[in-house]
This record gives sequence, structure tokens and C-alpha cells, in this order.
Amino acid sequence: MSKKDSKPHSSFSPRYYHAPPPRFINFEGIMRFVKLLKTVIGSFPPKKLVLEKAIEWAVDLQLAHGIDVVSDGEQRADMIGYFSSLPGLGTRPTGLHVKSRVEPFSDTRSFMKFHDLRFVTDYLTSRGRDDVKVKVSITGPVTLGFACACNGVSHYSGVRDMRLYSDFASALKPLVEQVAKTGCYVQVDEPSLSIRVMESSKAVKIVNETLRGVPASVCNEGKLIVHVCGPLTPPLFADLMNLDAPILSLAFSAPSVLKNVEAVSNQVLETHGKMLGIGCVSVQASKKQDVEPFDSVVQRLKTIVDKVGRDRIAFLHPDCGLRGTGEDALEPILETVASSARYLCRTF
Repeated sequence: MSKKDSKPHSSFSPRYYHAPPPRFINFEGIMRFVKLLKTVIGSFPPKKLVLEKAIEWAVDLQLAHGIDVVSDGEQRADMIGYFSSLPGLGTRPTGLHVKSRVEPFSDTRSFMKFHDLRFVTDYLTSRGRDDVKVKVSITGPVTLGFACACNGVSHYSGVRDMRLYSDFASALKPLVEQVAKTGCYVQVDEPSLSIRVMESSKAVKIVNETLRGVPASVCNEGKLIVHVCGPLTPPLFADLMNLDAPILSLAFSAPSVLKNVEAVSNQVLETHGKMLGIGCVSVQASKKQDVEPFDSVVQRLKTIVDKVGRDRIAFLHPDCGLRGTGEDALEPILETVASSARYLCRTF
């Protein structure tokens, strides 16, 4: 590393925000490929089984409740821990930290999520369920960068150094491209966009650096998603429209996000050619009886449909990942997603 490279940059450099023209998204193409699909965000509670059996457990639960686009249940680690071997990161008792410049994997195929993706696709084939699609979630550059830098940061000037996030975007970009090449759905998880780690307009540009290599055909088939859980405001929702992804996965059901429906707009979605994934049931449940009644979910769905229109809803899913959800509450939550999809298809 040169002496120049080793110096932290405390000021924002415009070269890290050179963005290409907005990606043209063929909404009519999306509508040809995307029906109302049931999915999950990604994670399930860690199951104390051999890894392969834990993944099978998570997939079987999803299949039992008619989930159309399944995940591997993220049984190895949490959304940050998956990146422990990313060049530039180190491990401390408090979690991952930034120990040097963040760089891409030398071989993206070595990333552990690709091993689990192959296992899931083979398992679905063995079950005679090739009709079921698979989604891979990749933690986004803003969320991953902020979480790691909060545990300690070297090479960069601190958590506000925009080089940090641009380098994370460059490191994650090949992973997103590799998922896209498999034909699977790819979801970039960016919960930090709703907690104002940085100005939302700047955060969107950073995320778009990660999405830049995804072929337009993947967007037009509705297979690229950005998940943002947390409270929304109309200005934040407007900024999210500049993401280079056709589908935004949002939360509407936990107490902290019930007002998100007030921030969304059919007109804004139509103007930008976007569709939504609707978090239709809260994941904040430890027991079966903690899961909200289906009648409450139906009333919320009616309000959401009134605001955005049925034709702007691509997915139904839980609000967020299920890692912190009680195991007894999993099946009621998944059944609520399935029942909600049946309700929307029957009523609208």
C-alpha cells in the first residue's frame, strides 16, 4: 500500500459518487413475470442441528406453508457474521471490525452463501420441487459498513468516511452479480437506510454502486429486491425510488412501522416503475399466541392496497428476518403470509 493510500480521508470525495444514468426498468416486463409471490426475508432462528439438517428444516417449513421463493434460513451466522472472511475485516468479541482496506473476495464462489445455495437447489430437486424458486440475501454496503466500523475502524477516518462505504459497495458488487448469474432472486438488505446512518440520497447512491453490474434482464424479471425495514417518511420513500432495483421490500406491521403506510404512494411508485414487497405480519413474537390475529392483518392490507394499488404489490412476506422470532411462532407467521396472499388474490 502506498503512503498516499494509507492516509485516512476525512472529507468527502465526489469521485466516490459518480453514478451512471438511472437504470431503465421495464415495468410491463416485470408484470409479465411477477405474480403475487410469497417469500421470507431470509433468516430463521438458529437450529441446533448439523448445518445441512438445519437448512432442510428451514426449507421444509417454508414449503409446508406454500412459500414460493424460499431462503436457506441463514443458519450459519447473522447478517453481519456471514462476511467474517471478507478481506479487510477482522473479528473481535464484540463482532466484526474494519482492520484494513475492504476489498472483494478473490473468488466469489468461495463465499459460504453460494455453498448453501447449491445445497438448497439440490435439496429442492430431491424433493421434486424444482418449481420453487430460491432467494439469496446479501447485506448491503451501508448496513455492513456501519455495523463493522462501529466495532472499530482502521485505514479509514471513521464511520463517516465515505470511502468506507464505497469500498464495501465494490466488495459486495461481485457477490450480487454472481447471485444474479444463477437465476435466483437476489435481495440486498439495507435496514440502515431507515435509521439515517447518512443522508438517504447518499446512501441510495452507495447501494446503487453494489447493484450496478446486475443485468437489466434480472430487473425486468422482478428478481432484484432491496429490503429496507424500519420507519419511513415521504422524503425517504421518495429517495428509495432512485434505487436501481424494481422491487422494494418494506415493513408495515410491527408497532414501530405501522405508520409506514402513510409514507407510500401509488403515484410515486407508478412514476418510477417500482413494485413493493409488503411486510404483512410482525416478526416480534416469541410464542404462537403473540402472533397478531389475521383480521388485523387483513385490515392493514386493505389500507395498503388503497394507498398503492394491488398491481404494485409483487411479494408478501414477514416484516423482517425471523432470526429473533420464537420457534413456536414461526408456523403461525408463515401461515399468515399464505392466508394473506389468498385473501389478496381472492378479493382484489
